[in-house]
Amino acid sequence: MDVTLEKKLQGFQLVAQEKLQAILCSIPGKKELILEPELIKPLEHVCTASWLKLKGIQRIYKHDAKQRLPHAADQVHIYMIRSLLGTYQTLLRQLQPLAIQTTSESPDLELRAFHIICVPSCYAYFHALLEQAGLCGVVQLHHYNWDFIYLDQGVLSLELPNLYECLYLQSNSSALPSIAQSLRLLQMICGPPSVTLTFGNHSAQLVQLLQALGTVPQSPNPPDFGAWLIIDRDKDYVSTLLTPAIYAGLLLEVFQLSAGEIIVDNANNKIRSQKLQLLQGKTEYAPNQAKPSCLRLNSACDEIYGDNRYKHFAQASSLVRAQVKTLGLELQKLNDMKLEEMHDYVARKLPKLTELKAKVLRHLNASEIVIQMLGNFRRLQTLEEDILNNVSRKRLLTGIDELLTTDGQRYNTLRLLCLLHLCVGVTPDELQSFARNYCNMFGHRELCVFQQLAQAGLLPVLLPERKTSAKLLSNLPLPKFQQTEFQANANRLKLLTSFADAEQPAASGSASGHPAIKSCPSFVFNGMYIPLAAQLCSMLLNANSGEQLATKLAMIDGLHVHVGAQVNTLKAYAANLKMASIESADVFPLRLRNLFVFVVGGANYAEIAACDFVAKLTGAQITVASDTLLAGSDLIAAAFNH
Repeated sequence: MDVTLEKKLQGFQLVAQEKLQAILCSIPGKKELILEPELIKPLEHVCTASWLKLKGIQRIYKHDAKQRLPHAADQVHIYMIRSLLGTYQTLLRQLQPLAIQTTSESPDLELRAFHIICVPSCYAYFHALLEQAGLCGVVQLHHYNWDFIYLDQGVLSLELPNLYECLYLQSNSSALPSIAQSLRLLQMICGPPSVTLTFGNHSAQLVQLLQALGTVPQSPNPPDFGAWLIIDRDKDYVSTLLTPAIYAGLLLEVFQLSAGEIIVDNANNKIRSQKLQLLQGKTEYAPNQAKPSCLRLNSACDEIYGDNRYKHFAQASSLVRAQVKTLGLELQKLNDMKLEEMHDYVARKLPKLTELKAKVLRHLNASEIVIQMLGNFRRLQTLEEDILNNVSRKRLLTGIDELLTTDGQRYNTLRLLCLLHLCVGVTPDELQSFARNYCNMFGHRELCVFQQLAQAGLLPVLLPERKTSAKLLSNLPLPKFQQTEFQANANRLKLLTSFADAEQPAASGSASGHPAIKSCPSFVFNGMYIPLAAQLCSMLLNANSGEQLATKLAMIDGLHVHVGAQVNTLKAYAANLKMASIESADVFPLRLRNLFVFVVGGANYAEIAACDFVAKLTGAQITVASDTLLAGSDLIAAAFNH
């Protein structure tokens, strides 16, 4: 019996259950599970509460960092937390008084009263801290990695939202081994690819760790992926910093996401939470909007989302409104029915229609909140387009300052400045001026955020302000800006698009405003930019030989080809093929047109939609995975967690 790729990817849930069962069943006694709130949603993708009770869990609680749970002598408390130092230390402080009261202390590991399951890893210094707290004889540590969580067709996530902060802001790569283990499990399930293309230092490290873990057992079945593409987030910050034009992307811009589920809340969303209180004004909420609702971003569970997820937002929102009207007319048919017809209709069709109506109304509510929150969408996309095309530098800086003053968004204004720096470059004086205005708006405690963003490569280093005579400054020649890495790669890979012969479609207009948008992955950004992941996938799928691919990509620094245990640049790979003079040694063109894309540091729905478009255009299948799914504001918000 042949098992499809989607079924294999959904099978990660069974592996995660087996891992969790092994931990829970190794702990005897009356067990109570205390979960960190952030782990509840991802764990729902692994198992249900009834499954946990079958494994001996009597009660399930949310972990409260401010209040400890009382402990009885015959109870075993199992805490499940993320592998974060702050969370771990807080839990140890809570357990110290309880451990002293515990009289059933035993050197036997199986009889310990407290257990801590760290997701995804239990680091060596966790054991040292446990010993320092005097809890070695009472607390047992475990590590649990649920690997990839299947969120939607072609979308996988490790649900590690702090990975970007660790890798790019703290230069802490301790989480990479757990990711490598998840990738190795993927190889065991789907088979190793014939070629892996990496772009960035962390991506290359992951492949090295994979090789260190050893080769996977050979399977009689052919592999499911012809090639893997692993990309560092900092190699394409622009795809995250730009505002997407598609439905799923804009939902993520406004609402909080956890394990593929968003909370539709008008009173408390991403835009409102980052906006200056003074500029929010008074807003009255309708009674039906007061209670938050949930939307699961899964096309199999929600057909409305499945039909609209990768469409232009204006087109998707108009289709949702049309569906509301159609359902209203359908329900009016009840008035004209005879009694027998009405009984049959109510028994068969009405429950399905009622369920569909509830889904449509949730999407209608969500789209209306998005429109309300992104009122300056047209102006914002025009500004982003000018930044990409480097149009009137002075006007760009003025536009960002105006948005800071009038809109007062803590993250999104910084996001525009970061985009400007990556695309054009920001001088130290310009950064000082903006930082002064920003701190006057939000408080001088936020000054260290600029250093955090500089650490991630999103901004230049903020230097101390130097007082120089205005007359002297006026006589100095203007500096000539060197081409940024983004500009160089965008030109080589043709990431930027332009419509010189026709006007750009309006930001709030239909995606069909220009015919070129339909045939280009740049439709996710309203025809302005092609995500790097989608462009590399297109090149991999269309390459007829390694030499042809090397011609297009040899000038890109940091790109490496991994074939078996050999690592080469594309130029060296093509040269080795010439020396070998054996056509069969070349892995291109790909025999199997299925690609696996992994973004180290968070992926976004614009990239996923663009890859999906490339897959449909080339007759291939592309699966996009990452440690988490995020929006541009989430990237900037990570710098505030200091």
